[in-house]
Amino acid sequence: MEDQEVLPDDISVSLVRGVRAEEDEEDFQSCCEDDEVWKDNEEVAKEEEKKELDEFSVKMFFKGISLAETGDSSSGFSGIGVVMERSANSPVIQVQKKLDFYVEESVADYLALMDGLTEAMQNKIRRVYAFTDSALLHDQITCEENLDNPLLMALRERIMEHSRNLEEFVLKLVPSTDLLRPLQLAQVAIGVVSSPAKGDKSLQYCSICFEDKPSLMMITMKCSHRFCSHCMRTHVDGKLQSSKVPIRCPQSQCKYYISTAECRSFLPLASYESLERAQAEA
Repeated sequence: MEDQEVLPDDISVSLVRGVRAEEDEEDFQSCCEDDEVWKDNEEVAKEEEKKELDEFSVKMFFKGISLAETGDSSSGFSGIGVVMERSANSPVIQVQKKLDFYVEESVADYLALMDGLTEAMQNKIRRVYAFTDSALLHDQITCEENLDNPLLMALRERIMEHSRNLEEFVLKLVPSTDLLRPLQLAQVAIGVVSSPAKGDKSLQYCSICFEDKPSLMMITMKCSHRFCSHCMRTHVDGKLQSSKVPIRCPQSQCKYYISTAECRSFLPLASYESLERAQAEA
């Protein structure tokens, strides 16, 4: 058996130090590269912020949430919130819904985006710059990753169909702090946000349930009457079930007929599609 050559201790230490120095240099370069990527991303984000929105463009912030029942992860409440910023002279578009069924939060995010795109197109929007805090949704849509969930596959296909009808659709990943407004809309929709204290300016009176409700819950009809989203949903669902279509504003003596588009922001998808069919047949 041949004797293996043993390096002197000082040479071994030098080699180890050399390797570590190379590794440190690589780590430093990698770190610098990451910094450059972040700088590039920040510059892109700043450029996006500088873009002036016109009447056919929106920045869409959307969020879906789900709250499981205690002790039962298969049931609970789900809701969505969407806020679309437009040009300075155009009102903000909002979508707020409590879903008829419980879904996982990843599915709720998909539904929020899909409803937001539908609402945008109904408002004749051509360019949508959407923002999500879900890395999963972002990667599945922008990278078109393979999906094992048939429901998510169907929702993604529907979203892609909507996006192809737009001149431009951009989906960006942002921190959760950028989505506080749509989150609050979704929370109010499923009742997990308590009402503000009496006298709070954010409270508004609903003449159907005769209660003060958070302003985020209020829906303004084109006739200028305002009601909470829960009452409007109950009102429209009741008229649908009794086949009383078209549907009038619930305000006493108001003769205004509510348009299908106005119901899009508070009706679940199934109810909205039923209303569309009923309106077409009326």
